[in-house]
Amino acid sequence: MKSKKLLVFAILALLISSILTGCSKSTTSTSSKSSNNSSTPGAQPMTIATDDGSPTFQENWNPFSVNARKGVAWMYETLYYISSQTGDETPWLATSYKWNSSTDLVYTIRDGVKWNDGQPFTAKDVAFTFNMLKNFPALDSHGLWTTLESVTANGNTVDIKFSKPDTPAFTYINQIPIVPEHIWSKVDDPVQYTNIPADGKTPVATGAFELQKFTPYQYTLVPYKGYWQADKIHESQLIFPALNGADTVDMNLSQGKYDWTQAYVPDVQKTYIDKDPKNNHYWYAQSAASNIVMNLNEKPFNNVKFRQAMEYAIDTKELSAKGENGYDAPADRSGLHLPGQNDYLDQSLEAKYGYNTPSSDKALSLLKSIGYKKNSSGKLIGPDGKQVAFSIEVPTGWTDWITCTKLIKNQLAKIGIDLTVKTPEVAAWSKDLGTGSFDMSFTTGLNLYDPWFYYNLYLNSSNAHSGDKNAAGNYEGWKDPKTDQLLDQYKSVTSDADKKKIIQQLEAIMYEQVPLIPLFYNANWNQYSTKKFVGWPDAKNPYATPTFAMPDVEMIMTHLTLASK
Repeated sequence: MKSKKLLVFAILALLISSILTGCSKSTTSTSSKSSNNSSTPGAQPMTIATDDGSPTFQENWNPFSVNARKGVAWMYETLYYISSQTGDETPWLATSYKWNSSTDLVYTIRDGVKWNDGQPFTAKDVAFTFNMLKNFPALDSHGLWTTLESVTANGNTVDIKFSKPDTPAFTYINQIPIVPEHIWSKVDDPVQYTNIPADGKTPVATGAFELQKFTPYQYTLVPYKGYWQADKIHESQLIFPALNGADTVDMNLSQGKYDWTQAYVPDVQKTYIDKDPKNNHYWYAQSAASNIVMNLNEKPFNNVKFRQAMEYAIDTKELSAKGENGYDAPADRSGLHLPGQNDYLDQSLEAKYGYNTPSSDKALSLLKSIGYKKNSSGKLIGPDGKQVAFSIEVPTGWTDWITCTKLIKNQLAKIGIDLTVKTPEVAAWSKDLGTGSFDMSFTTGLNLYDPWFYYNLYLNSSNAHSGDKNAAGNYEGWKDPKTDQLLDQYKSVTSDADKKKIIQQLEAIMYEQVPLIPLFYNANWNQYSTKKFVGWPDAKNPYATPTFAMPDVEMIMTHLTLASK
């Protein structure tokens, strides 16, 4: 059983592989070592199952490296935290920001923060970090410097100027880990840098935790005593064991060996919750929608009425209930991540089209209007006189998605379509997506609040396959000047009202033109125990998305407290 989280990682890796893969090799540590840090006597250990050992750890604390140990998310911090669930913004290493125009963003940097080697954190560290990304483009995984013009420090402010409007870049700017200038300015090649400290030392960072001990089999972090929010951090030792396979993780989870993990568990109630109903919990926070993409360059998907018929024929509620065990809620056909993005929703579109309510009759009516008809054997016959038949691809081993495709096969059979399910290896599936070598395929979503990112990824023509260039999100090949104009226009606006007007026009394109079909919101697998720690984010208090990524980790750790005895 494989987790869709791997898919998210795979896609992200594809997006940035040309930037970092092969450029940030880690160094293998063959012996254990420890810093002078020690956990407070009596502190509770928290075992966190997130880091894949494959089978043992290689030491790498470079927060920009795809090979970095997951623990860097507990060490390094960002300027702001933006909740992908609610869009709420929390000042972090910056105390405020202001858009002077759509090309000028100014941050005020927090006073009183110190690096864990005792040096003061300043605006110059922020400016240095962003300029390091300019000087070493391999580190700029978000491509910020494609629109940045300059980043300068002046007193306690940092002025970020853009060469052209790019207000969505705000999201990515606030995901950049800030590193100390007095350390990294001496590094010849920060791309190759593994940031391994000398024995007894820890990587220099501002975050709540620092390295205590590293071995190829396990590493531990302890609280940084001088942390600027030290009063919010529980006294604990974080333990990261080297993971070796989903089966082992599931077994250890069921035996209560982990305090926090994010594994796909087919029956989490039986495997985990029932073992300790008082303390064992899960909250699978939703990310943006997983989708079906259709090859718009090929028949019959180049006909909008055929695509609209697919909207009616595919029952996403059944996919959610039977294919995803109810863990992934059906997605709104606008592509918006609801209810978090309710403020953007144009409800008149669903009222007009009603895609969220499946209907074989409506599908057949649309198909009839463009020359398709069911014969006496129940087969859908196209204008060419042949039965309509095509295939859908999902990666082998992705059992929940494969189950969904089998359900879709049955759903389309009701209107006479013969659907073949293909399950290639992940690499072959990714290649087919990139080159447009498929009929139908599954894709996944993003953990970003601003809806522009979803629409830009899947609808911007610049992300489509073209010649020798592989698709980078727009796998279906949607090419529409109006869509591109709206996506570009969005970059120039800073007011919420103006953003909403543009997003609702993109929603209209989703309903009217059906460039892709949102299926269900991808779940962030997340299991946690309240036996020793409480204050975890959940559906009632979704203050953060429960991922092991930066900066979500920073927010979660400031909310956890020791459970009362």
